[in-house]
Amino acid sequence: MSRNIRPAVFGMIAGAIAGTVLVLGLGHAGSSLVLGILVGGAYAASMQRTPRAYVDNLMAGASLGIPLWGLVSVVALPLLSRQKPEWSAEEMRALFPALVAWVLFGALLALFTQALADLAEKLLPSKVTSLIPAPKKRIVILGGGFAGMKTAECLEQQLRTNALATITLISETNALLFTPMLAEVAGSTLEPSHISTPLRSSLRRTEFIRGRVTGIDLENRSVVLAGLTSGSPAERLEVPYDHLVLALGSVSNYL
Repeated sequence: MSRNIRPAVFGMIAGAIAGTVLVLGLGHAGSSLVLGILVGGAYAASMQRTPRAYVDNLMAGASLGIPLWGLVSVVALPLLSRQKPEWSAEEMRALFPALVAWVLFGALLALFTQALADLAEKLLPSKVTSLIPAPKKRIVILGGGFAGMKTAECLEQQLRTNALATITLISETNALLFTPMLAEVAGSTLEPSHISTPLRSSLRRTEFIRGRVTGIDLENRSVVLAGLTSGSPAERLEVPYDHLVLALGSVSNYL
């Protein structure tokens, strides 16, 4: 059975079972069962399945019953009966049994849909779950200036829900210096800390590496770094990458 059709079928079956509550609360056995089947199919097709999440689905289904009560019992049914909807206190009290029926219907629909989906996944699994985790994509940004930091910020925003991507920023300094305002610091108008932003604290998800880029190994897809203290070969470091962003910029002439 198709992966997209199977949840809808389970929802329709669960809607037919839970629709008995609508029959008791609304009457009109035929139309109530048809309504329950349609709502069940739409509910199951639109919800993302989480295995054994019975409590969450119970609360979501019961909450769904309230807007369904307002849409169907309060608005749609009077209009279909060629009556003007009445929202007075007396009318709302008269519709209270229908509200209880819709809430119970939503709760039972969610429970039965979850139970059918879990049972079918146990007996007829839709796919084989791989025990090997998917490899992570390593994004390496060279340079901690305006371009590098802005790129890291945008990637953090775009990949905030993607756990299979890592972001690494490599820079010689741990701070972003706003060079256009150096003259203000020289004139004692601003403090040096006012124009310097720490990279480690500004980028929450990005891993920061302080080092000097000495080369890029395109064949092995890695960045070669040297230590900032002595530059000895013992401090050589290679950072592998899948995607590389070159944002090194140029050397500023502070004179």
